[in-house]
Amino acid sequence: MKLNLQKSILSIAASVLIVSSSFAQFTGTIEFNKKVGSIDVNYKYYVSGDNIRIEEINEDGHIDGIQIMDLKEEKVYALSPERKMYMEAPKKRAAATISAEVEETGKTKTFNGVTCKEYIVISKAKDRKIVYYIADGDYDFFEPMLKTLNRKENQAMFFLKIPNMKGKFPMHSTEYVLSSGKVISELSTKSLKKETVDASKFEVPSGYSKFER
Repeated sequence: MKLNLQKSILSIAASVLIVSSSFAQFTGTIEFNKKVGSIDVNYKYYVSGDNIRIEEINEDGHIDGIQIMDLKEEKVYALSPERKMYMEAPKKRAAATISAEVEETGKTKTFNGVTCKEYIVISKAKDRKIVYYIADGDYDFFEPMLKTLNRKENQAMFFLKIPNMKGKFPMHSTEYVLSSGKVISELSTKSLKKETVDASKFEVPSGYSKFER
């Protein structure tokens, strides 16, 4: 009887560990490319818990700008590697409100070895349509990150109109002019790596001066 009880306890513990690991937050790096007209920019995310670092990388491979975020505190720091300066971004403004229609088409497509579902978000008032291919996983950071950044760009605002996006991440998205079909912008994920990220990535480097307005 005692042996059976021990087996039951071990079985429950193993089940808890399996469930817990399946809900683990993504930790690692994500690289993606953004195209807007003739502008072509690469970005790299470093993710660990509530800490996010975004690097904007130019065509020469140099880092033009860095953003460091604490999602729990909703704080954003902007860094200039060229000037060796940093500043805390002002508190976010009220979120933009847009009217949009969302459709989950049922179609799927594979990006980076991950099967993604197609969602289409349309705003007739803005004359824009964005087609997203969204991965379901452990990307719990992404939606809170967009809300913290509070960018007034369509790719971000339209994504936030899609319900039930906790833990999901857009592997690819294309923005069109609704009336003409012209492509406006495109985001493409190039790589995702689950790995440990050094805590120093989320700190302002020594030698940087604070920018005072």
